[in-house]
Amino acid sequence: MRQSVSRYLRIAVAASMAAGASACAQVSPGENHAAAVVQAPPNVPLATKPTTGQEVGAVVNDKIQITFPDGGAKITPAAAKQLDLAARLFRDANPVLMFTSGYADNTGDEYGNLLLSARRAQAVKEGLVARGIPADRLLLQAFGTSEPADPADPNAASNRRVVVTWRLL
Repeated sequence: MRQSVSRYLRIAVAASMAAGASACAQVSPGENHAAAVVQAPPNVPLATKPTTGQEVGAVVNDKIQITFPDGGAKITPAAAKQLDLAARLFRDANPVLMFTSGYADNTGDEYGNLLLSARRAQAVKEGLVARGIPADRLLLQAFGTSEPADPADPNAASNRRVVVTWRLL
């Protein structure tokens, strides 16, 4: 019995080596051999089972938007739900990176708004880390008042936000 298992393993190893050699033999000179043998993974869905309109919207738009009160950077109960959604989508899709991009409305001075947007992005990042997302896979960005969500009204509440986006393989 032991000899037949050992013989089977030798045959299986030899067959796999032959298959690998034939795959390499089909590569034309000058091509990247690693790229020719290894194929990119199929497109990974962002959520396996979106159950709410909010989850479906996040999957379709590839982003989650979290809003903040005027002058604040604290996570509200509504923002906590958004963080739960972002963490769930992260676990489902396993992206290479997630970006937390902070923004501010036009109230106050430019430097203060840049710092506020950084504090908001940091609060979201800390909330995601608390939900089990690895900190080394989260990048923080602060945009201050640039790129307002509502350009017609630079002081609109929709401009006080953090946008969470991700990059898949």
